[in-house]
Amino acid sequence: MNDIPDAIKLLATARATLLDKLLAHLPEELRYDALMIANAMAIAIREQVNGGAADTAELARLRGLFGERAKSIASDALEVALAGYRKRLATDIRNGRFDGAEREALFAHLAQTAADQLAISNPKALEGS
Repeated sequence: MNDIPDAIKLLATARATLLDKLLAHLPEELRYDALMIANAMAIAIREQVNGGAADTAELARLRGLFGERAKSIASDALEVALAGYRKRLATDIRNGRFDGAEREALFAHLAQTAADQLAISNPKALEGS
């Protein structure tokens, strides 16, 4: 049995300690900074928990837009592949590829990608949508 907590648990514990025990004892001029740190920790936790799945789903949608079959990819190559597909998508948008029948699929992809990113960076922005 491994008694060493993982990075997510460490971040969550540190964030809870900051908010629950330390924040009330900080001078007023440091409270905003502490809250920014706590927010950054929450984003890092969500990124670790959900980021890989969001990236994998985005890559699958991009491949679908380009009519390519989905294939598995090593996690260390995911960012490189995404960067390439995002660049290709931007070029194709500029060149008018999605001005016709594929426009709806493009908009669906962009909306889902934005929602996935917001779920990590600012989930409250999704409330009520």
